[in-house]
Amino acid sequence: MNRHAVVSCLVMSLTSASVAHAQAGGAVRERVRGNDNRARAGVLSGSTLALRMEARLAEWHPDGDDRPGVLVPVFAEIGRQASIPGPLIRVPAGTQVITVVRNAVPNTVLTIHGLHSRPVVGAAFNDSIQLNYAQIQTLRFKLDRPGTYYYWATTTGAAFKDRVREDGQLTGVIVVDEAGERQPKDRIMVIGEYADSVGTELNRHRLRQLFVINGRSWPQTDRLIYERGDTVRWRVINASPEVHPMHLHGFYFRVRRRGDGKADTVYGARGDLVNTERMVPGATIYATWTADRVGNWLFHCHIPEHFEARGPLGYPIQLTVAQQQAAAQHANMSAAMGGLVAGIEIKPAEDDTVPVGTAVSFPPPGRRIRMLMRPNVGTTPSRPFYGVVLDQSGIEPPADVGQHVGPPLILTKGEPVSIMVINRLTEPTSVHWHGIELESYFDGVPGLSGMKPQLAPMIAPSDSFEVRFTPPRAGTFIYHTHVNETRQQRAGLAGPLIVVDRGKFDPNKDFSVLVSSPADSVDEEQAVLFNGSLQPTPLLLRRGVASRLRLINITTGRPGLRLELLQDSTYMTWRVLAKDGADLPADARAPRLARQPLSIGETMDVEFSPSRPGDYRLEARSTFGALLGTLLIRVQ
Repeated sequence: MNRHAVVSCLVMSLTSASVAHAQAGGAVRERVRGNDNRARAGVLSGSTLALRMEARLAEWHPDGDDRPGVLVPVFAEIGRQASIPGPLIRVPAGTQVITVVRNAVPNTVLTIHGLHSRPVVGAAFNDSIQLNYAQIQTLRFKLDRPGTYYYWATTTGAAFKDRVREDGQLTGVIVVDEAGERQPKDRIMVIGEYADSVGTELNRHRLRQLFVINGRSWPQTDRLIYERGDTVRWRVINASPEVHPMHLHGFYFRVRRRGDGKADTVYGARGDLVNTERMVPGATIYATWTADRVGNWLFHCHIPEHFEARGPLGYPIQLTVAQQQAAAQHANMSAAMGGLVAGIEIKPAEDDTVPVGTAVSFPPPGRRIRMLMRPNVGTTPSRPFYGVVLDQSGIEPPADVGQHVGPPLILTKGEPVSIMVINRLTEPTSVHWHGIELESYFDGVPGLSGMKPQLAPMIAPSDSFEVRFTPPRAGTFIYHTHVNETRQQRAGLAGPLIVVDRGKFDPNKDFSVLVSSPADSVDEEQAVLFNGSLQPTPLLLRRGVASRLRLINITTGRPGLRLELLQDSTYMTWRVLAKDGADLPADARAPRLARQPLSIGETMDVEFSPSRPGDYRLEARSTFGALLGTLLIRVQ
């Protein structure tokens, strides 16, 4: 059949199917299905893909079929159930795509972007089409360049970064595979949002905000199941209008390609090794990692508001502090999370000889540390101040006063450690060892970490939990609570986790710089803390000596944070040595201007060699450039 015949058949079948849909319409609302992006839409014949699709109204239940739903415009392949995301267009490079599309959303003008060739040819290229209600259009385009792309639409004429409310679900994936190669066994995750308005950096003032992966919020999101030893391949698309620092528990992943929907570029010979990837609106990544440890793990946005439990359709849960604490006493974190979370289960391979649930044996610890979580003087239920004490002597120091963060926990690469976490608070807590490659049971997500029947417990008041691991690499990491993060992290339950090679740590030229949020929400609107204080103690450096600054962002609402180092009004230069605890290759360590974006959950090691004495300023600035805090650096 030639292409003209294909188009005629597509138009005729689309028209008849749309009429049948309209005639049946209204009596029973169609329900949206979550699209896991495993099945290609359309019919692929030779080097031509034929697809017929439309945008239409359907009822979406992102929190589960038994929870409240909402009528939204979505994409659908004709003859199939409407889905979020829309139909997957997946073809080998060099495929001609012929698609007939229809606007079946009443009283709208549908603007569709992204149904075009890659690469885009011509600077004046317009990637959009407009369809009035019931209008049909045929599109032909060739997909030549391998990569991860997407198409999207709006019924309001909004730009991609301004899509909110119902328009936010009009997105579909386009994947172009290498020509002649077998389609890889990858998983595709599309981040979506349903909210009242476009978010600010803190998002505190909007009522409704719901974040989803492939049309579902946690715990309805798909479980990603692998066998130990599997190579995991992910494509992640941020189709929401907000930044999301996406963090993988317990593992690193290599970002091999990055894109923006129009272009997709191989990123370095081996890809960037990270455990937290900042994804701006419209960003795409292709990443791989090896599932070499069994158990349950998480992949989630590190902005607490984006993965904390909310009510149906993203409305807030109205609970007092006492009610939140009482609920946490009897629930695990699986029930206390929501939104932008994917659960990962790594099972033993079929030929594994170790039975499921068998405890991992650990070498005797080289160090034993007590980590005490306790209230500081001045704490109140509405404005808590919590302290972290690292103790090896058995003599507990007096309580701190007011706002602080935890002190640096310095461990040695390859040395087994036992950390006894003791909860002296009046509410339950846990500790996540952010970025550390460890066994699942000790990862710090109560009720989820580990593998049945052995799951990590919530650490109740007056209780304790022993954590054991052997740090496999030197680097900069974070320890922080993974219970009621917004409240407890602001209260101070977070600190630097530094792993060094034996005998290589020099406190005179190795400095932790942890940026966190004030306990008070009003203060958080205006400022961040450096090392737990609005007026931090200056760092003392020596002229001509290369010092290592370990930069950490563990704020609860500053994903667009930028750190800048200046003397007077002049920007300094530094060398970036490591990202998320992983050393950068030598060719990526060239001196650069000291202006570094640092999203939530990211760490960055930089080397600064001051050439002259005096005062320098390390400034924290917001997405829009507002000054949030300053750390003074004095060079002698």
